[in-house]
Amino acid sequence: MQKVYRDVELEVSEIAKLTEDSYAVRFRLNNFDFGYLPGQFVMLKFEPLVETDVFKVLNGAPKVQSRAYSMSSSPNNKQYLEVTSKKTPDGFISDYMLKALKPGHIVKVSGPYGKFIYEEDNNYSVFLIGAGSGISPLMSILRHIIENKIDKVVTLLFSNKKFSDVFWYDELNELKINNKNFKCFFTLTQKDKDGWDGFEGRIREDMIKKCVDVNNQIFYICGPPLMVDTTVKDLKKLGVDESRIRTEKYS
Repeated sequence: MQKVYRDVELEVSEIAKLTEDSYAVRFRLNNFDFGYLPGQFVMLKFEPLVETDVFKVLNGAPKVQSRAYSMSSSPNNKQYLEVTSKKTPDGFISDYMLKALKPGHIVKVSGPYGKFIYEEDNNYSVFLIGAGSGISPLMSILRHIIENKIDKVVTLLFSNKKFSDVFWYDELNELKINNKNFKCFFTLTQKDKDGWDGFEGRIREDMIKKCVDVNNQIFYICGPPLMVDTTVKDLKKLGVDESRIRTEKYS
C-alpha cells in the first residue's frame, strides 16, 4: 500500500517563472523520500500565509489555507518536488504563490493522492492531452517515461489560449529533438505568434486523428472540465473504448 505523508514541512527552494503569470514552485526534499506515482497530486498547507506589500489577506479570510496541486516533477527527482501555479481570476492562493511565496518559506505538504497515474503494464502507446495548467501531471508522466528509458511512443497534444501561455515550450521541443519516441503538438485558441505552424483552435476529433492512430493509444487527459468532457466525447466518436481513457479535471 502506498504511504501517505501528513504535513511534511518542506522548504521552497526555487520559484521558476514559466510564463508571465505562471511559475514552477520547487520544494527541497533534503533526502526525504517523498514517494509518489507520476500523475498524482499533493495538498499544500500555507500556515500562516505571509503578507507582503503586494499581497494582503483581506475580507477576514483564514490565514491558514490548503490547496491541491499536481506534481509536474518526475518521481525520479530526489532533489525537489515541483508543482506549478498559474494566476486565475479570483484565485486567492495562486495569487499568493505568485506574489508572496519566496525561497526559504516553509509549506506543509501532504500526500500523495489521486488515481490519475501512469500505468506501465500495457502494450499501448501513450497519448497525453492537456490544456493550460492541466499539463502539470502530464509532465510528470512524460519526464518519468523518458528518464526511465521506458520503451513507449509518447505523444503530447497541448492546448493554450496564446503562445505566451505555453508552459515548458523550450523543454518540450528539446525533449522531442532528443527522443525519437516522443512527438509533441501544440494548438492555440487565439494565435498571437507570427509564423505559427502548429494547430489552431480547441482540441477536436480531426486534430487528434492528425497526431496519432487512436487504435493503439491509452489516453491521459487533464484540464478544465469542459475540455476534458468534450475530448472524451470526441474520442468515443472515434471508437476509443472508455477503458483506454484516463481523466483529471481542473476546476
